[in-house]
Amino acid sequence: WPSVSAWGRATSSSSSSSSPLLIPPYAAPVSHLAFRRGLHSFNEPLITEKFQLHEIVKSMVHNEGQSLRNALGNIEDAVAEHLSMMEAMHINDSLEDTSQNLPAAQCPPSRLARMIPNLHKYGKFFTLLPLRQAYDEMNSIMPVSSREHVPVSFHEIRYVFNLAQVIAIADSVKLLTFDGDKTLYSDRSSMTSSSPLIHPLRELLRSGIAVALVTAVGSPDPAAFEERLQGLLEAVKDDGPEVYSKLFVVGGQCNYLFRCEGNNLVPVPDEQWKDPLVLSWSQKDVDAFLDLAASTLDSLCRKFKLQFTSVRKPFATGILYNGKPNPSLPLFLDEIAFEVRDALQDHFSPAGLRLSSGVTGSLAFCTFNGGLDVFVDVGSKAVGIRSLQKYLGLVNRYFVDDENAVFEDELAHTLHTGDQFTRAGNDLLARKVASTLWVSEPDETLMFVERLIQEIKK
Repeated sequence: WPSVSAWGRATSSSSSSSSPLLIPPYAAPVSHLAFRRGLHSFNEPLITEKFQLHEIVKSMVHNEGQSLRNALGNIEDAVAEHLSMMEAMHINDSLEDTSQNLPAAQCPPSRLARMIPNLHKYGKFFTLLPLRQAYDEMNSIMPVSSREHVPVSFHEIRYVFNLAQVIAIADSVKLLTFDGDKTLYSDRSSMTSSSPLIHPLRELLRSGIAVALVTAVGSPDPAAFEERLQGLLEAVKDDGPEVYSKLFVVGGQCNYLFRCEGNNLVPVPDEQWKDPLVLSWSQKDVDAFLDLAASTLDSLCRKFKLQFTSVRKPFATGILYNGKPNPSLPLFLDEIAFEVRDALQDHFSPAGLRLSSGVTGSLAFCTFNGGLDVFVDVGSKAVGIRSLQKYLGLVNRYFVDDENAVFEDELAHTLHTGDQFTRAGNDLLARKVASTLWVSEPDETLMFVERLIQEIKK
């Protein structure tokens, strides 16, 4: 292993490595153990509890010698068993284990819950996952099972899960929500008139399915979002109100809602759509929370010797990296997102990933690495999507109600697509209220949207 200097280069003690390993000049001293851990996980995404399924599949294939199809089949059966148990518990609140005469709360956990002990933490399953079918289709096009030396990759497994989700939800989907950057359009770009996504999104709108951009970008001015969706807005303006009225934007995670009128976006009054708890947050409490977040971000940037500019908005605070490009930057930004999250939770009374302000009750928040920045936002996409679902009449409750209970309106009606599903991403919490697709670029979004349309037409 290399011997690491905090300020420049690390030279390998092995003769097989001829080039020096560059260490970012802003890095704090790195222990050998931390460095080894970093190298070990360098090519792996930061997996959440929910997406441990991808890693479990890889382990079944690489360590247990199962075929990829059999491993996916095991997960498919485990998901089906888990959903069946949840449905039974909903139908009969006093479900008994007939063999042991145990109340439902004491019944043994499902096989899926045993695979993922923290299964409940980041979300739930809303549909079965036909993973065998999705794998057979992928393998017929890209015969991964024929490879003898190169193992299946995380991204190939992610593709199978995405395809299975599209197939499963096609018959019931009523709302499609999308992240912006690297999902609907390129990073820090916009949807122009030449975007290939415009045609399939118009087709979905014409079929009666609502479409929404759900983004961290926060502004009460609709112009900020009209610029990002200019191509789609221009395209739908001639389709009539029965079509364009189904196009929405949720901004600032959950703090602004706009609906489409012609080729313009019009603000929806807060009292018509916002979660009552969100409406109850006082600006004093929000400001106190953001003050703490801003000072924590500032100290963390100085700790890691990052050049940055601070940003403050009504419901968010963040730092923008303005130093030189460096391949290790994403790792440091992830670390800052995790540390500021821990610091904020340590100063409040935690309830999952939600906080108590001491005055207004629960104050939802999220911290995330935006690629070249780290932000702390008041609210989350889970709150924003749930509030939109309520506004559209798809659910009869808000996110703040008892989220551990099973409700009759927890149907597979919403599909959220985004690129930020790691533990440092702001799409993660959307899994609490919607089925999801994890993509890496707009072309991948296009592929799955077009496939969804095909499935709907069957």
